[in-house]
Amino acid sequence: MQDTPIVREKRLAREKARLIRRKLHKKYCHTASKQLLNFVPDILEKFGRSIVAGFLPIQTEINIIPLLHELVTEQCQLCLPVTPMEPGCLLFRTFSFGQKLELGPYNTKHPYEGSFQVFPDLVLMPLLTFDKNYYRLGYGGGFYDRTISKFRTTEQKACFVGVAYSGQAVDKVPIASTDEPMDGMLTPSGLILR
Repeated sequence: MQDTPIVREKRLAREKARLIRRKLHKKYCHTASKQLLNFVPDILEKFGRSIVAGFLPIQTEINIIPLLHELVTEQCQLCLPVTPMEPGCLLFRTFSFGQKLELGPYNTKHPYEGSFQVFPDLVLMPLLTFDKNYYRLGYGGGFYDRTISKFRTTEQKACFVGVAYSGQAVDKVPIASTDEPMDGMLTPSGLILR
């Protein structure tokens, strides 16, 4: 990747965001995952008993496992993203707890190829930081941005919602022309959709 001003700005923003998230995780990791459960009724009201794409947290990402368990209890179908080896879009395969997973790139885990591919109604996404305009800063692979763009230009409709600690918010995320805004944010403070 060419070392342009926006690339350098994003790199610095990621370094700062990782430090902030690490501190938030250390302080709130146990309480934040429980607080997310307060917003299951809001999720059900907006999306019904739908297909929800989650993620299995890595590093210091907020723990959404209790939230996903509760959504299953409420009759939602879960799926997980499958990250391709080469830059491209994510695809989503059905997932249930206890299912064996395979290791993907970047230490992610996803369902084996034999699992059904589905199109989620709601996609919950991890991130490093976010702003009031619903832009997120991820790890730099662009997988979610390409996926959001693809969904928005096809008949597949999904709502893309970042999940993070409230303190991960910043005034402005550095963005490039390929960055896509999210449709909302879920934090321990609430669910907000644009």
